[in-house]
Amino acid sequence: SVCRLHAVCRKVPPRQRLRFNGRVQREVVGITLYRHADLEIVLRGFNAAYNGRRQRVLNGLSPEMVLRQRLEADPALANPTYRQPSSSLIKRALRIVEEAKEVSHPDS
Repeated sequence: SVCRLHAVCRKVPPRQRLRFNGRVQREVVGITLYRHADLEIVLRGFNAAYNGRRQRVLNGLSPEMVLRQRLEADPALANPTYRQPSSSLIKRALRIVEEAKEVSHPDS
């Protein structure tokens, strides 16, 4: 893969995957969306918000900042087909979430 070739990506430890997947489950899966397009917007908005947030494991940098630094150091890593998310994506995602119907969870 390209990641292995350039030694850019690393395998995410299972604990981190569970934490991220758990966050998606708590914050995104608990609502009912009636259109697939709405789900896509909410997930892309969640991803944009997560990538823009500073992370302790990245020494206080956001994933977006780390990626920008790596691309500046080696422009050959850039994906020419990548399109940066719209600046209004998070706002659109939040609007969809506000309009969504809350899911009631059965008693456990």
